[in-house]
Amino acid sequence: MSELRIAFLGDVGGSPGRRAVAHAWPKLRDLHGAHALIVNGENARNGSGCSADNYRELRRAGADAVTLGDHVFKDRAIADVLEDRLHPIARPANLSLHAPGKRLIRLELPDKLPPGLRSRPIYVLTVLGRLYMPLLANSPFEAVDRELSALPEPDAMVIVEIHAEATSEKQALAWHCLERWSSPTAPTVVAVLGTHTHVQTADARVLEHRLAAMTDLGMCGPHRSVIGRDVAATLNAMVRQGPASLDVATDENQACGALLRLDVEHRRSVAIEPIRITVPD
Repeated sequence: MSELRIAFLGDVGGSPGRRAVAHAWPKLRDLHGAHALIVNGENARNGSGCSADNYRELRRAGADAVTLGDHVFKDRAIADVLEDRLHPIARPANLSLHAPGKRLIRLELPDKLPPGLRSRPIYVLTVLGRLYMPLLANSPFEAVDRELSALPEPDAMVIVEIHAEATSEKQALAWHCLERWSSPTAPTVVAVLGTHTHVQTADARVLEHRLAAMTDLGMCGPHRSVIGRDVAATLNAMVRQGPASLDVATDENQACGALLRLDVEHRRSVAIEPIRITVPD
């Protein structure tokens, strides 16, 4: 079996999260055998959004692809990077078709693969959930179907990210993709991975021996925090309802995500392993 290993790290929170990615990639590559790295850069800019410089820093740290979520346009200058076909960064596919930016990323991996390991085309697609989300979006189910129906390569493997609050919506998308996109004559979804809550879930599994699923990859950033934000400031806002800037915290930095093990020949996932890597102080 020809096995491809792809690491996917969850929401990057500010500068601590960016440092966590840079620390984690060599370990993922050298100790876990990862051939490629995907990162959600949704909160790389001081906890909200992603700037062009943040994107470039994540790329230098080892990211082969960067995805965004509901804070996609918090830094308006990212639109120019999203529009550039040379940059492997994508916005949610279920926003308006008129919104700027690419809806799909094609991973380019030939130089990263060891001799003898050949890969099929691999695409990364991200969608927003609609339950309890502040940014209005179209149906994630219909967006996935539309984008995959238009793929010109029927032998492609696709990793779908759903940036959403509700675990039910994330699980439903995984089952939908398993039912709709497991045909030998069409692109195959090999994983549906959730982001956005910043809390790593304990439900990583392979559905029907084909599709890896996990409702949230967790966060890259400070875990002595409230989902990445300073504890004292968050308590001031929530308990006393006082003014607070909710700055990004700094302590107990970790990188969280998952490692996918893909059977390239049969276009399926064989395993998904949760990742949690601590960054030394």
